[in-house]
Amino acid sequence: MSAQHAVVVGGTRGLGLVVVERLLSRGFDVTILSRNPSPRHAGNSRVRHIAVDLEAADSLGGCWTRACDAAGPINYLILCQRFRGEGDPWDGEITVGLTASKYLIEGFANHFTADGDRAIGVVSSVYGQFVGGSQPVGYHVVKAGLNEMVRYYAATLGRRGIRVNAIMPLTYMKDESRHFYEGNAALMDVYERLVPLRRMGHAEDSANALNFLCSEQASFINGQSLFIDGGVSVVWPEEVAKSFARL
Repeated sequence: MSAQHAVVVGGTRGLGLVVVERLLSRGFDVTILSRNPSPRHAGNSRVRHIAVDLEAADSLGGCWTRACDAAGPINYLILCQRFRGEGDPWDGEITVGLTASKYLIEGFANHFTADGDRAIGVVSSVYGQFVGGSQPVGYHVVKAGLNEMVRYYAATLGRRGIRVNAIMPLTYMKDESRHFYEGNAALMDVYERLVPLRRMGHAEDSANALNFLCSEQASFINGQSLFIDGGVSVVWPEEVAKSFARL
């Protein structure tokens, strides 16, 4: 019996890289869509890389066919990409976050397995519902749009047995930023006081949630955007302010 197949968009660094590792540990063949391959998976026959530029829509054409011709139809599609280019942040966020996601979801929709558990996982953000000054307006608009896109495709693709869900992480630590956060005691103290679970999130927390949503254990979960924030979103801001003022 051939291995199951998952596609991860943006699977070469940060959260996407951890997601790929989770899928490999479950025995999946994984196709990564990104600009450049990850050195981490060089020589791994279970990992394939297809070069795409999400800022250029014409580079996506046929990537779903190439992925599935090589490794068979997919069980899961996980979208971890975000805009990291040098151009206009509004246009870049819209193109990479929304337009590319639409093309990828609709392009892969006809390339899922005929049976078994099938799902799409999307990385959104707490900024899909809240405002944070650390990110531009386009980032907020895209994340809010992704949450609605999840609801739309959950209704339409759900009729075909394909579930669609999102996660909305708070700022989290990843390998690339670990040194920065662990070397900043004042900032780590802020997260300990802000988050009810009294710690900063990690990429593994979000990867574990996606791993669950893209599994048979989540077989009746569809159209949801799940906060991965340690409980920050349930605390009234006035209480947070009192805590920081030590009142």
